[in-house]
Amino acid sequence: MIAVLKSTGTAKSFSESVGRLFARVPLHPNTITVFSVIFAAAGFALFLYPSLLPIGFAFFLLAFLSDVVDGAVARAKGLTSKKGAFLDGISDRIVEFFLILALFVSTTDPITQLLLVSILFFGTCMTSFVKAYAEHSGIFDNKTAKRMPGILERAERSVLLLVVPVLMLLGATRFVVPLLALIALLCLATFLQRLYLVFSFPGEA
Repeated sequence: MIAVLKSTGTAKSFSESVGRLFARVPLHPNTITVFSVIFAAAGFALFLYPSLLPIGFAFFLLAFLSDVVDGAVARAKGLTSKKGAFLDGISDRIVEFFLILALFVSTTDPITQLLLVSILFFGTCMTSFVKAYAEHSGIFDNKTAKRMPGILERAERSVLLLVVPVLMLLGATRFVVPLLALIALLCLATFLQRLYLVFSFPGEA
């Protein structure tokens, strides 16, 4: 059984504050979502040129900021919708994919690349897939699926991944592999945690 579900009090309060702050921006929330993908794509393109890495990093920051803002603005303006939530979820995966791909092309070290692939698979893909497919299979309802906890959620994972280019910019590359190894381990642990929650949920054989 899911004994502890994700607490949403603090996150909700922060989201409402962000929504009120950006509510006057004359853009539809879905447009902001699309901009997050455009910023991430631009960040990836800039990462192809080592001298432009700082600018690429700034674009990734804009991408993740847009991701925070779009949903908050949608709620503040009363423009939430199922299609908007779907678009937001898809854009989340694409933005994270561009960041991991940008880090991948920034290094030739096979260990670093293997860790990035592991993070992409277990972090970006499988942890989300377990939640979505548990709901699709009828094990969880939508409300329960949304509250499904994770050791390393997307927000925390994204922050840790953004630390990697910071380390690269500062020349502290010796810390990159240990950090990526930690992220990969936590992604795998989150995947296993969610598998356990699914199979321990009451009422299912």
